[in-house]
Amino acid sequence: MADETHERIGFREIDEHGNAVRAVNPHAPEDPERGRRRVLVNPFVVALWVLDAGLVWFCFWAFDAVAAMASPTAQSPSAQVNFMVLQSVPYVLPGTILVTAALLFWHAFQWQKKRATT
Repeated sequence: MADETHERIGFREIDEHGNAVRAVNPHAPEDPERGRRRVLVNPFVVALWVLDAGLVWFCFWAFDAVAAMASPTAQSPSAQVNFMVLQSVPYVLPGTILVTAALLFWHAFQWQKKRATT
């Protein structure tokens, strides 16, 4: 006959702060270095840098397209492309500058947080 009340009781080890600690088998201890690996790179920040690089590339391409419109000898893009470029650059350029500034401030904050002395 099984006693359901006492079967649910389990024992946990806790540290000096009262946090639960994973129990370790004394006959087969784990290496302390085999803990979780921390990801050194934040994937969201990497994605923002890639987006920022794409926006910078678009701005350079747009300025090249505008220069091609001004030159009568060069083959210029179609009128629709010129219209889209001229309508989007005034918004993309400040956005690129803001994203770059925000990323640089984020990196500066992270650097300062790692080197903070208490």
